[in-house]
Amino acid sequence: MNPSPKSGTFTTLSQIAKNVNSDKLDEDILVFDHEIKFVAEEIFPLRIDALLIVLCTAGSGKIGIDLREYDISKNTLIVIQPKNYIYLSDYSDDFQCSAVACSSHVVEDVLPKLTDILPLLMYHRTEPVSYLSDTDAASIKTFYDVLRKKLRGNKTPFLKQKVLCMLQAALYEMMDINLQNHTEIEPQRTRKEEIMAKFILTVSEHFRTERQVSFYAHKLYITPKHLSSVVKEISGRTASDWIENYVIMEAKVLLKTTDMTIQEIAVYLNFANQSFFGKYFKHHTNVSPTTYRKQNT
Repeated sequence: MNPSPKSGTFTTLSQIAKNVNSDKLDEDILVFDHEIKFVAEEIFPLRIDALLIVLCTAGSGKIGIDLREYDISKNTLIVIQPKNYIYLSDYSDDFQCSAVACSSHVVEDVLPKLTDILPLLMYHRTEPVSYLSDTDAASIKTFYDVLRKKLRGNKTPFLKQKVLCMLQAALYEMMDINLQNHTEIEPQRTRKEEIMAKFILTVSEHFRTERQVSFYAHKLYITPKHLSSVVKEISGRTASDWIENYVIMEAKVLLKTTDMTIQEIAVYLNFANQSFFGKYFKHHTNVSPTTYRKQNT
């Protein structure tokens, strides 16, 4: 467990990513309850390997999550799940938000046991942004305040268990809000959203080695035609678009944030050779990997 930073300081998006992506992370939950600052240098894809629940408390902006971009403003709730790629294209000077980050340990070992909560996480796989009323936003903000208070208090023997219980309560509160606002969803639509969510999760696990739609259809026990139809209907993008987006986003992250050579990145992403990777990258971005790296470092 880790308390949120002191009030009056800034946390950048890159700092959050660095904290929650660390292989040495021993905290289960991190709370950021002050202004999270976005700087110009951060307008590039970041991968957050954690469950990040963000509530915008002031200002406005735009956030990109995987292939889609969303407008955000006061009372916007953003649920970023492990292996999502995010980037910011715009934000106001007064933009502020509160955030809770849950480590991969919590996501993998704790949350799956809460079967009632799984539909909420599946829903937010395809609909990561929600626009809340003042009342609902205030209710969610209450949980941030309580979590912050507990994490800044005495380190008691049962602190971890209490904080996890409060996190679960917050997720159940989100479940109630979601059900109240989406009572019109039909079972057939829910099934399609489930397919979409499972597809995204499967792509996030296998995109480095598998880029054929048929592979993912086989994993989901449906036909490629049905998978393509569902993905297009739910997201407005093709299944191939989603797969290619993960590959390009990962390449951009590696080019921007690591010292790996172009050849090493090509091998890591399972391309036959550096030349083939370069052509693939340029086809989707209009610049070569080398040019992209020079422009963004």
